[in-house]
Amino acid sequence: MKDNASKRNRIFSLIMCIAFSLLFISTAQSLPLRGITTTITLAGSGPSIYFPEDSWDFGEITPDELPTHIFKFKNIGDEVLIIKGTKVSCDSCIDPIISNKELNPGEEGELKITVNSLDMVGRFTKRIYVESNDPINPQVVIIVSGFIKEKNESAAQIQPQPQPQPQTPFRIGISYFTRGEYDEAITEFEKSIELDENHTESYYYLGQCYLQKGIIEYNNKHIFKAYSLYRKANKFAEQVIPRYKKNIEDNPEDLNSYLKLGYIYETRSIVPFVSEYNEALEYYLKALDLATSSSSSSAGNTGIIIYLNTRIGYIYYEKKKYSQAIEYLEKAGEMSPRNVEVAYYLGLSYDKIGEKEKARKFLSRVIELAPQSEFAQEAEKKLKKLDKN
Repeated sequence: MKDNASKRNRIFSLIMCIAFSLLFISTAQSLPLRGITTTITLAGSGPSIYFPEDSWDFGEITPDELPTHIFKFKNIGDEVLIIKGTKVSCDSCIDPIISNKELNPGEEGELKITVNSLDMVGRFTKRIYVESNDPINPQVVIIVSGFIKEKNESAAQIQPQPQPQPQTPFRIGISYFTRGEYDEAITEFEKSIELDENHTESYYYLGQCYLQKGIIEYNNKHIFKAYSLYRKANKFAEQVIPRYKKNIEDNPEDLNSYLKLGYIYETRSIVPFVSEYNEALEYYLKALDLATSSSSSSAGNTGIIIYLNTRIGYIYYEKKKYSQAIEYLEKAGEMSPRNVEVAYYLGLSYDKIGEKEKARKFLSRVIELAPQSEFAQEAEKKLKKLDKN
């Protein structure tokens, strides 16, 4: 029973970790504008591109975080607007993705900017150039900025910075969610849906709140209450799955939707007697393909690629396909040598295929990297069993 409880606790920690990793990939798309105005230059005729906002400050960013912001734009001219391409002042640290390359008059598009903190440290200001066939404004400049903390910066060194007061129920809900205050978050996400019944991300995080509450109740052995919360989480998952699938239908390169669908199916599989790992793999593998393709600026997707290789490796481990688990986990380990989760599951996977020395090496690395973590506690138990054998 102790081993089962420990495993459940480890799964809870793992799910929380990947939940907050995903959080920073996509939450910015619903954040309100920060009072920034842009002068509109109207063409007498022809295509005309218009960005309501042309800059964004991400604030403080922790190492390996992948914050994303979406800039909306519109063709306010009377002819088809053609986006010729985007250029960035730093190819490896900024990943721009345009949703539409051609916009009819009155049609809207999105420019999604992802910041790869692995390639930067300290204060940054980067420019993204959007080139189009707008005869008056052929090159729009978008500016993003922020501050990336050093990886070895201790908690004591980090001084709390005043955060701007969230202005929407969704932002308030996200703030509560990141602190694990799920009841308060639920209230805010419900308010957000009252304001906009089509706000997909609010439904998504409502489901996540109920899922996390269910995990807590399950770990406290309140089984019936846990299943009731799981059912609520599943209800919201069923609502958002078709929305993300429709996003992919409309835009087959919508990386965020693949990530969210993979995560939904993975987390639903932690419920006893439910296994949707095959579905999770389908979307994670497609996301990995998109993230590593030359067309999606793979140099700026380092963190996402590490995340996906880790998730895919973990799922293969759960499916008892240990050689495939090792293949993906090794890729993640090469890119992120200090990744404790990767080392832990590599140790378990090598043990399963009988390579005991490699298992010891990776399990020992877990203890070396994070001696106080739950992964380290489990690694110590496994090492003792290996030594007895």
